[in-house]
Parts: sequence; structure tokens; C-alpha cells
Amino acid sequence: MSGTTQKALLLESKQGKFVVGSRAIPKPGPGQLLVKVLATGLNPVDWKIQKYGIFITEFPAVLGTDIAGEVESIGEGVTAFKAGDRVYTIFLFAQGTFESNSASFQQYTITYAATTAKV
Repeated sequence: MSGTTQKALLLESKQGKFVVGSRAIPKPGPGQLLVKVLATGLNPVDWKIQKYGIFITEFPAVLGTDIAGEVESIGEGVTAFKAGDRVYTIFLFAQGTFESNSASFQQYTITYAATTAKV
């Protein structure tokens, strides 16, 4: 990883358009992983959030719930993963949040070690 910013697909506003933009690369906290996103998909909840304006209240927002990638760095207390591990998670249900830092339509995302599996 080089730099402190990344490209992301941003939802500009409620029921707005998607645009490619830049945002800061998040840092993992305790129990978290920073994952380089290698593959993601358009989950039905993603287009429904955009079309119907549900769940998200802060914009611009990053969507994307299905994440496959490679661990870039680990947060405090994480012992089951190391940089370079290939992993999978689905943040919507496993993490119970709609935070942009944990979404997959960006180059790097935060996952929780407890809800992430090695591939």
C-alpha cells in the first residue's frame, strides 16, 4: 500500500448518482483488519440502498457488502490473521453496520477479525 488515499465508488447523496472519488484509507482498530479489496459484487441490497434511499444517512457514502481480499494490516489484539492472508467477509450481516470504512466499493476496507474467514 502506498499513500493515504484510495479510489472509491461514492454515492453522492440519498438516491443520488454513483461517482468515482477519493477518500482516506482507514486504519484498523482493536480486533479489526485492513483488507485490500480484490473482489466484490453488486449485492441486491446495494442497488436498493441507492434506488430507495434506505439505511444510509451520511453522504457521500461507500456501499458494497461482499468482500474478498488480502489482509494489509491488523489491529491491536488480532492473532489469527497476518498481512498477506486471503480473506472473505460480508459486512452487512456479520458486522451489523453500514459504515463507509467497512464497505467494499473501494480499494481498502476495514473488517472485523471475528467475522472474517481465511480463504
